[in-house]
Amino acid sequence: MMLSIRIHFAAAALCCLVSLQASADPIVPEPIFPKESYPDLHQEMARHDRAYYRFLALPQGWSLEANLTSPDNLALINQFLDQSESEDVKAVTGKHPYEMFSNYEEYGDLGMFGGVAVAATAFKYMTLKRENAPADELAEARRDLVRAIETQHVFWQITGTPGVVARGVQRLVDEDPEAPPIPRLNRNIVDLADGDGNPLPAPKNNGTWRADNSKGTLPPDTWIWEDSCSKDQMIGQIFAMVLLYDAAVGDPDIDQALVTRMQQDALATAAMLMETRDISTMEGPIGFGMYDLIIMDADGRPTMFHDFNPYSMEKIYVEAGSPGYNLFNLIMALGVMKGLYHVTGSTEIETYIYQELMGNRNYLEMTTPPLENEEILDYILVELKTNFSNVNMIATAIWLALYTESDPVVNGFLQKFMTERWWDKPGRTRTAKLSKQPFYNMVWMGLTDAGVDRAMADQTAALLTAYKLGPYMNDAVINCDEAEIEAKQCLAVDGTTTLILEGGTNRTDSPVATEALDPSIRPPSNFDARSDPFEANGGGGPRMNPGGDLLAAYWMGRFLDLNPAGVSSKSPYVRTHIPVPGYEQVADPSPEASEEVASDVIEPEDQGPQAEVPGVDTGVGVDSVVNDEGHQPADASIEQDTGSGKASGGCSAGDSPLAGPLVILSFLLVAFVALRMRFEA
Repeated sequence: MMLSIRIHFAAAALCCLVSLQASADPIVPEPIFPKESYPDLHQEMARHDRAYYRFLALPQGWSLEANLTSPDNLALINQFLDQSESEDVKAVTGKHPYEMFSNYEEYGDLGMFGGVAVAATAFKYMTLKRENAPADELAEARRDLVRAIETQHVFWQITGTPGVVARGVQRLVDEDPEAPPIPRLNRNIVDLADGDGNPLPAPKNNGTWRADNSKGTLPPDTWIWEDSCSKDQMIGQIFAMVLLYDAAVGDPDIDQALVTRMQQDALATAAMLMETRDISTMEGPIGFGMYDLIIMDADGRPTMFHDFNPYSMEKIYVEAGSPGYNLFNLIMALGVMKGLYHVTGSTEIETYIYQELMGNRNYLEMTTPPLENEEILDYILVELKTNFSNVNMIATAIWLALYTESDPVVNGFLQKFMTERWWDKPGRTRTAKLSKQPFYNMVWMGLTDAGVDRAMADQTAALLTAYKLGPYMNDAVINCDEAEIEAKQCLAVDGTTTLILEGGTNRTDSPVATEALDPSIRPPSNFDARSDPFEANGGGGPRMNPGGDLLAAYWMGRFLDLNPAGVSSKSPYVRTHIPVPGYEQVADPSPEASEEVASDVIEPEDQGPQAEVPGVDTGVGVDSVVNDEGHQPADASIEQDTGSGKASGGCSAGDSPLAGPLVILSFLLVAFVALRMRFEA
């Protein structure tokens, strides 16, 4: 009788706990930029969004800049943007956009220049889907998304070599046969090799324009391309690919053959990077031995800035396993390879990353060397001479590494790197945190598990609103004249801000302030996240800037949640993976986690004809596309350093406040009942 009462009491207590959890107010995640807040921001970015897609992404769906033929055309652009009744530029202004510009440019840096901007296209579509936007608005965003996916494939297809990626591509004729010619400059087209088969040019340079080498698979006389894809262009491409994949995979309104083709491109590039090569036989690298993580080109040579391998000190290779290594390359390599694994789900890539790189080669621990270790090559933040292109590259690389990571152990190392080496490096005045760059802020707010409050979202919204966008013209901004530069102090163009100048100059020998400039007085840029925000003077000319990184920051803020401590945003399709050797007891490769698979994963047998991928030492092939057992569903809980989590917009992972206590108390109650039954039997 007593035992029966105790069992009933335990059951009642357990039910009470379950009821308590069920009745607790659910945690409703809030976006960084809620649709109902920041009206000035939404209004400005809606205008900038229209300027971007109607004028600068018009030729090929990726971010470009353009030079106006006349100041009168700026008035026409504003005339179009001032109204909302029509999206037909010519109907409103009397001119087609191509008739307003002398030429489009930045084709040659399009991997990064366009890749970050493509993230805006992906996040915009995912946001509008989640918000149940009107059908016509969503359909337009979907067209932009599909067009971006189609153009990205051209980067792979046009080289004629599996896995090789173009540095840039340029469309020669518009998709609309009735459109005027796309305004452009003439290019000097160079063959891949001379009559004797020797690669051209000699020596290799950082980009040569080539004729279409797709062997007839692209429409004739439509595209040309630039070779020598550097590591900044590659990381930008994979950043774009991951987000395009997330936006398109499983969408019933998007042809999934596009996703399959994307996976094939990703597999081929992974195979290229995973292959070990004798660098002593190659043009470009300096050293001896076998190394992987080398970007190859269609002419059979490494690209000029080809090195992701951490034992390359900017193309000078030291012995693998040396105490000194290139931390920048290490993070870039992990970001690229993890992005390729995310898109493909390949078990070979998974093994290469987590067993070979992080485990056997110790790359995981190498992400967090002691700050005082002078043997480590770390040129991410170097005070006045900081190259903000490097800071931006690390922003995209750490995004790829953390946004696609489900393992709390790996997450912990990457969080430490991001915090100490990029966001807020101790003792440095040039850090991502101090740069007042919206894209950096958004990467931090999305990835950190340290917690983000509304004040930082407010600050980032204010930064974006301070830019003169829609359209974003390259007007000259001269805050300091020669006398003020000499005096190391000047009154900014707003007439109120006093700038204190540094004693030295930046890497371009320009005067810089001791504090990053507010965007309202900052010189304009065609890519703000790659430009020095401390620089006092700059700009000038008839150029219309795309502001693609600013657009990306905005749509990231619309999609990603404002996360509390213990929570960080994850891809809706983050994959589980094998544990890193030595951490098996901490990682969570549980069968339960692996067996629950997203319903929108593409099965290998549904992929249709497969592209041939050359065999490599690691055995990666197209048949290994999509490791279903490692693909987290969009509503999966992702375990972090602080516990298991929730999923929402951006799939944040973190704690439910009652989940831990409920599990513990449930266990104790069951254990209590079992023990009483044992002793009273």
